Amino acid sequence: MIRMASGWFYLSCLLLGSLGSMCILFTIYWMQYWRGGFAWNGSIYMFNWHPVLMVAGMVVFYGGASLVYRLPQSWVGPKLPWKLLHAALHLMAFILTVVGLVAVFTFHNHGKIANLYSLHSWLGITAVFLFACQWCLGFAVFLLPWASMWLRSLLKPIHVFFGAAILSLSIASVISGINEKLFFSLKNTTRPYNSLPSEAVFANSTGMLVVAFGLLVLYILLASSWKRPEPGILTDKQSPCCMMGSEAAGRGSQELLVVQPVSPRSSALPRAPSWFQQATFFECWAQTSRLGTGPAFSSRLLPVCFSWWLWLLFSLASASQVLHSHEVLLALATLAAPV
Repeated sequence: MIRMASGWFYLSCLLLGSLGSMCILFTIYWMQYWRGGFAWNGSIYMFNWHPVLMVAGMVVFYGGASLVYRLPQSWVGPKLPWKLLHAALHLMAFILTVVGLVAVFTFHNHGKIANLYSLHSWLGITAVFLFACQWCLGFAVFLLPWASMWLRSLLKPIHVFFGAAILSLSIASVISGINEKLFFSLKNTTRPYNSLPSEAVFANSTGMLVVAFGLLVLYILLASSWKRPEPGILTDKQSPCCMMGSEAAGRGSQELLVVQPVSPRSSALPRAPSWFQQATFFECWAQTSRLGTGPAFSSRLLPVCFSWWLWLLFSLASASQVLHSHEVLLALATLAAPV
């Protein structure tokens, strides 16, 4: 039985699910009640799909997918099913995001409105581009079996950092998008934004829900007591029984195991090469060549990276045809170009 020293985790999950559902439902209600509903014909009603799908994809589904490894059930047994769930939820989030982009670009092109000129659009397209790169790199390195353990250990902190960064960018894009939509909509025949009509109050409240959801996701991601334990290491909030098959679980004791940070020379962890423990990324690369593993590593890494890059370019070209807009491809190519 997997247990936690505190019930705060499950309370946080309940609160997170409630906030995520409210974010989506509030956005749907806003678009339905104040903006006239939904359609798929290039009109303003087609645009209304954009905020709903982007909130659902880039915030709610993305945030939920990021927390798969925080579930205590994922601490025991094989990791592959949880990897597949993590990748599948992110893929679903990405599909919703792409459909949301199709909606807004189709509406803009139908109404002869410029694309990608506002800060909101820059933040959003940057988040989507990083999301695509993050998913492809995660699939290639962490899901496919070709990558070595030291490479995964090297890239894991980077993968985690960009996961949190993409969520932060998505929240910033949603907030700026809500503000932009209110400025465009509340004018002429409506009460101005600064008089806080009911639509403005409701939309601002939706934005606050999105912020609260994002902050809770980031809190759960950063809480060390809720991370999947590494072999031989438990924090002061984790039970030894979650390490089934480890030395702590084998003892069968009732005491709570508290292990201080382990030094590189400790036998509690599988010993990593000394060059990996102390070197930077570039030092690691250089020393792997001297150790004779560099060429073999490169021969496996380069074809995967090259294939992934070709796939990404093909996907972007296909997306530009679907959206009938070359601005998307140009903007993403600009982001991808070296400085």
